[in-house]
Amino acid sequence: MKFPMIHTDDQGETHFGAQDVPDTETAFGPPPNPTGRLADFGPATNMFVFSIPGGTDVPSHNAPHPYVCIVLSGRLEAEVSDGEVRQFGAGDLLFCNDLTGKGHITRALTDATAAFINRPGA
Repeated sequence: MKFPMIHTDDQGETHFGAQDVPDTETAFGPPPNPTGRLADFGPATNMFVFSIPGGTDVPSHNAPHPYVCIVLSGRLEAEVSDGEVRQFGAGDLLFCNDLTGKGHITRALTDATAAFINRPGA
């Protein structure tokens, strides 16, 4: 499965791309065990939930470590250093892998809540 991500190139510019997480067909749940696609993101060290008021602009920053952001409510916008802007709403997921370089800007277009899941050694 492919998920949106932010990454840094060799010149320090940040870009949106796609994080490809291998998936497999697997049985899930109690009998009769319907099958579906399972993508394993690997180990997680901790998770926190952050609420941000609409209209908040978070200046350019890098991810402090690899993490997955899942928007739980509201609408957020991310801008990478190459100028591309994307919006994310409830249920959207974003891998943040821009540990170096020029970072990304985050804006809360509405009151929003997001879960951040830290990924060790990703």
